[in-house]
Amino acid sequence: MAMVRHREEGAMSGTDERIRQVGLVQSFVARPELGSVFGLAIIVITFMIMTSISGTFSAMWTNPIGIQAWVELAAFVGILAIGASLLMIAGEFDLSIGANIALAGHSFALLLIFGVPVVPAILLTFVELAFLGFIIGVIVVRTGLPSFIVTLGFWFASRGFAVFLSQTLLNQSRLSVKPQLKAPAGGGEDPTIIDNLFAFDKGFGLPFDAEVYYFAILVIMVALLLQKSRFGNWIYAAGGDPTAARAVGVPVNRVKISLFMLSACLACLLGVLTVMTSGASDPKAGDFRELHAIAAAVIGGCALTGGYGSVIGAVLGAFIFAIASRGINFVPFIDNNMFRVMLGLLILGAAFLNQFLRNRVLKG
Repeated sequence: MAMVRHREEGAMSGTDERIRQVGLVQSFVARPELGSVFGLAIIVITFMIMTSISGTFSAMWTNPIGIQAWVELAAFVGILAIGASLLMIAGEFDLSIGANIALAGHSFALLLIFGVPVVPAILLTFVELAFLGFIIGVIVVRTGLPSFIVTLGFWFASRGFAVFLSQTLLNQSRLSVKPQLKAPAGGGEDPTIIDNLFAFDKGFGLPFDAEVYYFAILVIMVALLLQKSRFGNWIYAAGGDPTAARAVGVPVNRVKISLFMLSACLACLLGVLTVMTSGASDPKAGDFRELHAIAAAVIGGCALTGGYGSVIGAVLGAFIFAIASRGINFVPFIDNNMFRVMLGLLILGAAFLNQFLRNRVLKG
């Protein structure tokens, strides 16, 4: 009798172990960023091989300037991809983020040119862009219009308004603010103090541009927000099933408006950083970056239908984009125009892989 019980307990223990193992496998496969992990490994190995063949391996992978080229691009696209991925998880899009970089840069530059001190100019620019994001969010949730259409309209409006302001007030498109970012000879506010905060690569002798460090901070903060907070759960609920989410008390509209405001503020951060580091604002700043950010989010596993995705995946997607974009310059036997072909294939491949993995998880 004891032997039978022992065998039964052993059988049950073995079954439990198999269930636990299957659960772990399914949990791993269900991770939204799994496809981008494979994608990053493939793209890194591919370019390591190609740069080795072309004799440019060290220039891309060990030379500080080469590393700086793709890391800084990944950070720039990644900051936008954070906002894009959160909105996609919530079931929305924002095509205006690239144009908002130009609007923020021009607004900040104009404030400086007309004598507003650096700190108030930064704060006013963030308030302007946050309000713009609020307007976009309200239009989307109140009218029911697709966010794709609403933000496409604001893509034209933001970039056009940036040029209109500079042309009307100063009769020029590109604005230089280098004199305003120098310490005044007679004393007063020293913009270099603020420059150390918004471009502290120069102030502290760090190897990368400031957006790399802001990117790292933002990734940690937003990843914790998604995984450890009630607001993070609300984002997934708002994108997964808005009707059910409202039924259990999730403020879906407020969540979406907040995310549009965050997306606009991230674009504002890049606009201000660009002006602080270059000393100028260009109306073409951020051109096509909205597509690059959405591409990074899709490559990173964000579902176009909402309710699925991760910020970490979008970060990996940004690195995939950056390595492919900059890496092709280190491979002389491949035409640079092939980058867009490669990016298109990456997006399609990532979409197919992510859909396949989700279907496997749903089928058990």
